[in-house]
Amino acid sequence: MTYAVELTELDSIDAAHLRRHTTTADIGECVGMGLDALYTFVSEAGTAPNGPPQAAYPGDFQPGEELDLDLYLPVSGGFPAQGDIDIVTLDGGPAARTSHHGPYDKIGAAYEAVYEWVRENGRRPAGAPRELYLCGPDSTPDPDDYITDVVLPLRNE
Repeated sequence: MTYAVELTELDSIDAAHLRRHTTTADIGECVGMGLDALYTFVSEAGTAPNGPPQAAYPGDFQPGEELDLDLYLPVSGGFPAQGDIDIVTLDGGPAARTSHHGPYDKIGAAYEAVYEWVRENGRRPAGAPRELYLCGPDSTPDPDDYITDVVLPLRNE
């Protein structure tokens, strides 16, 4: 698959946030359970998400290793944190972005395309890459129909 990478501007957003520690082998299950917890939290707070769920990998991502995973569910309005879920603000600013169509286990090529674009354009990352889940298992049974944006925040230059 060929990936078109574009320079875009991210809006600053508030999000319910949950950090999990997992292994690369268990990412799918961890993301699913974590997002379920965030949706429940937001629903019980009497509100609804105002954007797609997101995941970020703040450390080094090495196959077969353990890693930290940040899950986000965009929300509006202020409400208190509860347990291990808090409310954070994701900064806006420039970002490199591409869309991956298909199963999550094939998303690595989208990351490669984004990082190659960043190198070729002399840009520098300003934080961890994020996955924005635009269409996933909650809306289609066929992984070939999943749509995930890979977004890498960039430093202002």
